[in-house]
Order: sequence, then C-alpha cells, then structure tokens
Amino acid sequence: MDTTDTTAKKILVMGGGTAGWLTALYLTKTFPHHHITLIESKPIGILGAGEGSTPHLTSFLTMLDVDIQELLKECKGTIKQGISFENWNGDGEKYFHPFTAKNEWYHFGIDNLFGYGAYDYYLKHLIHKKMPLKDHTYATIQSYKNVIDTDNIDYSLHFDAHLLADYLKKITKVDKHIYDEIKDIKHDDYGNIISINNVECDFVFDCTGFRRELIGKVYNKKWKSYQSFLPIKKAIPFFLPTDNKPYTQAIAMKYGWVWKIPLQHRYGAGYIFDSDYITEEQAFNEAKEMFPEIEYTRTINFDAGRYEETWEKNCIAVGLSSGFTEPLEATSIWMATEQLRALETFIDVMFTNDEDTKQEYNKLIAGNNDMVAEFLYFHYMSKRTDSLFWHEFGDKNVLPDFEYKLEQIKKGNLRWYHTQGKDMTSTFNLMSWLHVGEGLGLIKDISIKGYENLRPSVEEYGQNLPR
Repeated sequence: MDTTDTTAKKILVMGGGTAGWLTALYLTKTFPHHHITLIESKPIGILGAGEGSTPHLTSFLTMLDVDIQELLKECKGTIKQGISFENWNGDGEKYFHPFTAKNEWYHFGIDNLFGYGAYDYYLKHLIHKKMPLKDHTYATIQSYKNVIDTDNIDYSLHFDAHLLADYLKKITKVDKHIYDEIKDIKHDDYGNIISINNVECDFVFDCTGFRRELIGKVYNKKWKSYQSFLPIKKAIPFFLPTDNKPYTQAIAMKYGWVWKIPLQHRYGAGYIFDSDYITEEQAFNEAKEMFPEIEYTRTINFDAGRYEETWEKNCIAVGLSSGFTEPLEATSIWMATEQLRALETFIDVMFTNDEDTKQEYNKLIAGNNDMVAEFLYFHYMSKRTDSLFWHEFGDKNVLPDFEYKLEQIKKGNLRWYHTQGKDMTSTFNLMSWLHVGEGLGLIKDISIKGYENLRPSVEEYGQNLPR
C-alpha cells in the first residue's frame, strides 16, 4: 500500500501484549513512512498459560513476513490442526472440529453447487450415508493419529502468549517504545485524542486489554453483553505435562469446560466455568479430581460481550479492549487480526472524520463478533443433564432468534445458512456448523435430494485425498 503521498502521521498504540504488538507490527508494514509509538504498562497477565488461534493468524503473520518456524521456536509453539471436543454429551465420546484440508476444499473445483463448495458437498454426502465425519475427514484422521501435515491442512498455532508478545516486540521496529501508565490525555475540540502523556498522536489504537482504558473509560462506549446466553465468566488457568498433540482439547465438565493447549514444554490449561453454580474453590477441586498434579494460580474474571462501536473519533480498540466472548474456539486473536485487516478497506478515512465510513467499520466488526458468539452458543446445545448448569442451560440462557436456526439444523435443512444474511467473512462456515452439529448429535440426516447422482461420490472423493 502506497502512503508516500501523504504527510507523515503520528500513530500511537496504547498497550502491549499480543494485540498491541500485532497492531504495531501491522502498522509498521502498512504505514512505513508514518511515526509509530507504542506505550505499554507493566504486564497485567494474559488469559491462560497457553493460547491458540485459527488459520487466519498464520496467514496474517505470513502476510507480515513473519518466519513461522522461528516463531514456533521462540514461543515454544506447536502446530494446531483443529479442536477435539470431549465428553460434551456426557457420554465419554469426542468429536473433532478440523481446519480445512486443502485438497478437500479445492480438488474438484466445484465453485457453486447450490451454494456449496466441494467440501461442503462432501460433508453432506458423508452425513447422508451415516458416515461419521471424525472417521472420514482428512484433518481429523491425521490429527487423532498425531500426524502433522501442513502441506495439506490449513493450520494454525499453539503458543505461550507471553512469549509471543515478547517475540513480536523483538521483530517489530517501532519508532518509539515507552513503558508508562496512562496519566494525561488531551483532546481537540472535536473529541479526538491529540496526546497521551505528552506523546502527540494523529491516531491511536486502544490495545489495553480488559482495562479498556480508551474506548471504555475515555469514550464510554455502549457495551453489549453476551451474558444472557454465554454465562461463563470465570477461568482458573493451570499447567499440565504435555504430549504435543497437534490439536487443542476442550473437555466438558459439570459446570463448564477445560481447555488443554499443547506447548513444547507443557500444556497451557484451565477450567472455565459458570460461577452462578459453583465457587472458585469448588471449580478448582473439580479440576483437581481430573488432574491431581495441578496447583492453583489465580482466577480470571471476564464479561462476555463487545462494544457497540470500536472506532470512535480517532481511536480504534483492538483485541480484548474491544470485546471478548470466551476461549472455546480460540477467537480472541483472530478477531484482533480481522479488525486490523478490515482497515485495508477503510484506511483512506483513518485520518479524517468520515463518520459514515467509521460506522460501516463498526457494523462489520460488531457483526463478526455476534456471529462468533452465536457459533459458540451452538456448542452448548448438549444432551448433558448431570448438573444444573447443563440441565438448565437451554432454558436459562436464551439467544434470541436462534431457536428457528436450531430447528432447521436438526431437520437437516441447511438452506438457513445461505438465507439468513450471513457474512462470508465469518471464520465459521458451513463446515464448522456441520462438524459441531454432528458431534453433538443434532444433525441426524441431511437431505441431498436431487443431488444423489452428482460426482464425486464419497468413495471417489476418498480416493483423491492425500494419504
């Protein structure tokens, strides 16, 4: 992107951590002729001892010329090919939400089969023939065999979040890096921030995490809570010995679920739970029954939700400062990268007061967050009744307008996916809904009437998959 025809601007990134340094790295690549300053305070902690993301992170880092192999080495990272959901129906069974295998998606070049690509058709065919997805989807098969195949699977990363922030700090060449707390903020007559701690700025990014120093405390933007349907609001992180599986584990518990993220030297793990039903001590004891070796570290509190507007005046909130759902599908860092990549469409108005365009950006980011929240809610449509949390979940935690969609899923009618105004930028496409729906036992049969004779058949398809 050519920015040489503009006067050099002063851009300020408030906050370090993963979001802050990702933002700074993006800005140094996007605005090489502008002046970038990052101000961060003392570390306040990052959710979990390990973290993962979606393949969007890998592509984002590659776009910024980050050496993925070096990053894995520096951040004690491992390859992630999907998520294993275990015991979510209380029956000891597991299902897998895989990342797309490249050959599964592209091999046959069916661009528009009644709105479905080749891979979507393949999944429909598998389900119609009562062939479990976890037994016939390439990324799932390879992952459960602990086989890493980055040539044929769109992959992401597991990493130590603290080390990732340090690594990004090391490779990002900002013009000025300052350690300081926010003490003094000055505005112009229009409400734009013109300096923080006497550091002048034309534009500022709020990457202050859960503190939300600017978008929340300065601009006091309206908060939209997801607590009415995503009630989990506490997490207790801990460490476990690792076995370096190429996938994240999400293990359902009586009052929430445990995440296990494999790093080179340990699992970053934790129990995320609904504190309306159990205390922190009870939650830790339940986790300790499963993992006797763990020790208590701390409890993290959060409120699932988002700001109605993440771009106000000359300030954009990125990452946790803009909102948070929960870690179930590792969407936090993905949302941060989406917020930054979206600027490619809106970058011409960053240094203007074009309110209409700002609102288009806000609408896009809000919509993506809402779609993520809806998909996470879908994971809780479980048959479990072994605790009040699971027994009451559907009745107590209601997502408006979701009942119709759920009924269509159960009927095998997938047209809802293409008729409900979905945003194609969403990371969770039809493939994702099918894997989770089948894994929960919600999808019994999908009608492919009229398509029975289409090729490839499932048998022919399987012959073309990498071995």
